[in-house]
Amino acid sequence: MRSAVTQVSSKLEITDVRDVQVGEVVDDGEGGFIRALKIFGEPSASAGPALILEVHIQSDTRADLDITTPTLSF
Repeated sequence: MRSAVTQVSSKLEITDVRDVQVGEVVDDGEGGFIRALKIFGEPSASAGPALILEVHIQSDTRADLDITTPTLSF
């Protein structure tokens, strides 16, 4: 049996972000797909950027995990 965490709504504010990485959509091995989002903060003196938050999003449909950004205008 798989565990699930269900939260209706949440807002998270993260300061001093240094990098955001969006992983590729990959097969989750259970008939669906998964994508990882990683947020990094200020690196320490002896290591690389500190991972602040990693979120895995899952869906049965690959297209559901597509990420759309707003049109940029300068």
